[in-house]
Amino acid sequence: CEEEEEKEAYRQLLKIVSGGHSSCLNVTGNFTFTDKGLGVNSVCVTWTNVITEIVPCFKAELWIKELTSMYDSRARERRRQIEEQEALAAMLLRQRLSGDGQLIPKVEVHIRVPLEKEVPLTPLIKEPKKLVEKPEFPELVEEMEDEVSRVLKGGSPHEVLSEGFGLSLTRKDLQTLGSLNWLNDEVINFYMNLLVQRSKSPGMPTVNTFNTFFFPKLRTSGYSAVRRWTKKMDIFAADILLVPVHLGVHWCLSVVDFRKKVIMYYDSMGGNNDEACQTLLQYLKLESKDKKGKELDTSGWTLHSRRRNEIPQQMNGSDCGMFTCKYAEYITKDKAITFTQRHMPYFRRRMIWELLNRKLL
Repeated sequence: CEEEEEKEAYRQLLKIVSGGHSSCLNVTGNFTFTDKGLGVNSVCVTWTNVITEIVPCFKAELWIKELTSMYDSRARERRRQIEEQEALAAMLLRQRLSGDGQLIPKVEVHIRVPLEKEVPLTPLIKEPKKLVEKPEFPELVEEMEDEVSRVLKGGSPHEVLSEGFGLSLTRKDLQTLGSLNWLNDEVINFYMNLLVQRSKSPGMPTVNTFNTFFFPKLRTSGYSAVRRWTKKMDIFAADILLVPVHLGVHWCLSVVDFRKKVIMYYDSMGGNNDEACQTLLQYLKLESKDKKGKELDTSGWTLHSRRRNEIPQQMNGSDCGMFTCKYAEYITKDKAITFTQRHMPYFRRRMIWELLNRKLL
């Protein structure tokens, strides 16, 4: 039938267009073509003639391009919107980095950043290095014991075995540390200077010391007799001032702690000597006025003689010098005084090695 043939012709034409073929249609067949505008009522022609005459050579790709031109304008509009959003996102980022607080329209921004910036990292906090705690009673190894024994066993008593701080120690001086001998001035003064030397280490309180001749001179002759003793030393610049006190046949220790504004007196036989504390406080007032040109405010200061139940006590009549040195050693490292009489034989041998080698264990 003619209608079916006409439909078939349109289907083939559509197939050519959609398939992108650019060849001419060549189909045989007869149909009646009616077009009043051409003044033709009915003409019987072959398919080949009609299609060739109407569509001499159909260019499908041109037709498709014309059909999709409307979609190109939509794509351009979409790209324009994307570019505007990207520009707005960039402006937001710049203002955020510059600290500008101006309100900006809310924009959803998708930005890819490196992994290390995506995952928040806990900042590394460096902990201060802790000072390595030295043992309270370090062992004297065999080599150290041999050094000590050579000092005590023999040799010339006048041989100088150690020098430092403007002082010299002979064998005779070091042998006062043997057995139950009384310590002499040279040994105590040398040891106090070792404590001052140690105080220069990191984390230690700073220390100054007077020698064993200072306090007897101050007590008997007054400030004017010792005024020049500090021309090269500022006693107020340190945390702690050590003052060995010699009472004829007995050694004690006074300590001025400028941090705590306190003057303490240490006696290994439980003696009370508030007078020594008062003498030192008066000295500090005169020294401040003379060297600093100002009065020392002593209103908040404390003076105290340590009681026998507050500090370790000697159990014999010969270790007062040892107790005086060890009180000073513990105080100048801000440690509680924990030694007892039974540690004295060990401390005597240890001090010989320390004085020989000019360093504290």
